[in-house]
Amino acid sequence: MASQQVMSFDIQEVKLYIDEMELESVADDSSDFEDEDFIVNMPLDGSPVNLSQKSIEPGLYDEFELEVERPDDDITVNDADFDDGDERYSVVVKGLYNGEEFTYKSREDFEIEIDLNPPLEVSDSEITSLVINIDVISWFKDLNGNDLDPMDSSNFERINDNIENSFEGFEEEDDDDDDDDDDDDSDD
Repeated sequence: MASQQVMSFDIQEVKLYIDEMELESVADDSSDFEDEDFIVNMPLDGSPVNLSQKSIEPGLYDEFELEVERPDDDITVNDADFDDGDERYSVVVKGLYNGEEFTYKSREDFEIEIDLNPPLEVSDSEITSLVINIDVISWFKDLNGNDLDPMDSSNFERINDNIENSFEGFEEEDDDDDDDDDDDDSDD
């Protein structure tokens, strides 16, 4: 009788390199809010994540964009997880898989773009937050719910696809636009 091994993950750290975060104003482009080139440590306890290093300017915003990309070569990165000297990375996940430590690093570029309806109103007197929840464990599952070993390079393409799909999950459901221009990215 063969025994079945139970696979398990313990995700301990998830970091994203934010190339650009933008809130587009309902007015004109001159009042858009942008922040760029920073690292976000995703909270693993479900608490809100701060997606900007700066305070968001008061205004009315109708679109949110987040670009998770590898840092450009001319950017100094103060976190060795994103720059190992040979490669730069956009996403870093650390944890345990079946009790063994792993670090998964992606070189892919990911984007979240959401129309805010009703528009997000930011005022001087209130704390405003945008909250995104991402099921990181789903990044390491195949279509049947089986584990994808994060240390097996044959799984890297599927894991990157899962990350992309989790980000696309924030897109508007009634958006019939299938013109994603990220399909030609093939970095693993």
